[in-house]
Formats: sequence, structure tokens, C-alpha cells
Amino acid sequence: MKTKTNLKTAIAAVAIAVAALSVSVSCSGSSSKRLVKKGLYNCSERLQTAGKRMDKRNYVDAIRILDDIKFQCGGSPLMDTVYYFTAVSYFRQKQYDEARAEFEALYADFPRSPFVEEAHFRIAHMRYMRSLPYFRDQTETKEAMRLFNDYTDLYPGGAYADSAKILYALSLNKLAEKEFNNALFYRKQREHNAALVYYRAVVSEYPESKFAPEAVVGMAEMLVILQRTREAADAVGGLDSAAAIDEKLKARIEAVRQKIGTAVEKSNG
Repeated sequence: MKTKTNLKTAIAAVAIAVAALSVSVSCSGSSSKRLVKKGLYNCSERLQTAGKRMDKRNYVDAIRILDDIKFQCGGSPLMDTVYYFTAVSYFRQKQYDEARAEFEALYADFPRSPFVEEAHFRIAHMRYMRSLPYFRDQTETKEAMRLFNDYTDLYPGGAYADSAKILYALSLNKLAEKEFNNALFYRKQREHNAALVYYRAVVSEYPESKFAPEAVVGMAEMLVILQRTREAADAVGGLDSAAAIDEKLKARIEAVRQKIGTAVEKSNG
């Protein structure tokens, strides 16, 4: 999925900035950092090398170099970029748990980094990417939705605001689909009351989902079968102007209304 900020462009831009840096790193006296202290390890040059590996899609080698930079260059002002490059490398390899961990470290440890906004979005994005199909546990989906909401609240005009809204809507549809398919299952079993419960769940909990209009019609159809015609009439009353109504659904609405009319005539007769 494309976002407003292209990751490859961001990597290239940061690599150029890193190439211009001459960084003096203050390290402790531990032996693990002596290469830097002796001038035998140039943090900015190694980071630039990692960026070049990423440009060539050699992410495994890039991560190896970036891990070495973390070991050698603790305290460097480049460390937010190191975490960002590492997160992007994992993301490009579809290793979403590892990518999320790196973005979370970046977000927590470097709150003033220019990469913080993207890290905030990507943490939610990684949750979304790890979410399961609609018929399985939806814990990750719900967490992703919460995080997308957090992002849009914090960055209403942010670079990833549109993407966050799209992914939130997709997540909402996934939750609605689970309830909607439960309704279809019980409908096929002629368990009309049970089907009605799940149709109502879609309408009440996920009214903005793409499944909501059809769930309203399904709910009305169950109510007609259960001879609750007044409730059925109320259910379909406001559907004519709904933008999501297609021709097949309009035909089902008309069929419900005809059955309601017939039932009313019988009761009056």
C-alpha cells in the first residue's frame, strides 16, 4: 500500500544527510566501544554503507551492519536513524514483529526524532499486517484500530492520516464481516432469531462498515419471517437514500416491503 511518504525516498534522503555528518561519539571505557574511541570505527560511514545496502535491497546485510552500529555507537546522535533503517529493513522483508519492535524503540527513546510520526503510524500498521483473517481471533485488528485512532488524533493533518483512515476502515470491515457471516450461517440453518442477533450486531456495532446496509435488509427479512412486521418496516425505512444500496439490495428491500404490505392487509382483513 502506498503512503504519502515513500520509504525508499526517505532512506535516500537520510543517507545523503548521514554522508555529510562528521560525528564525534562519546563512549564509555568498555572494550566493546574501543574501536570508536581509537578512531577505527566511523559510525556515520557505516550507517551510509547500511543505507546503500538497503537501496540494493540487501536487507539482511543492512541489518547486520546496523546491529553492529548499535553495538559500537551507543550515545551517537545517529541512533534514531539506525533504528529507523533497521525497522524499514525488517518491514521490507515482511518481518512485521521485528519491524514493530524497532519502531517502538525509536518512538520511545527518541521522541524528538524526525521519524517519530512515521514510527507512530508504522506501529499501528504492523499490528494491522499481523492481524488474522476475519474468522479468527481479532485482538490484533482491534489494537491496530486503537492505534490508528491515536495517530489521527495526534496528527490530524499528518503525512499518513489518509492511510490511517483507510486501514481503520478496512479493519472495521473485517470485524463486521465476522458478525455478518455468523448471521448468514444461522440464516442457512433456519435459526432466524440467532441470525437476527448477528445482523443487529453488525448494524449497532459497525454502522459505518460496508456490511451494514445488507445487514439491515437481512435483519428486516428475519423480522418478517418472525412476523414482527412493524419492526421490519422501521428497519428498512431509511435505506432508500443510502449510497451503498445496489440494485440487488433494492430488490430485496422492495420484496420486504411487499411482504409487510401483505401482512398488514391480512391483519386488517
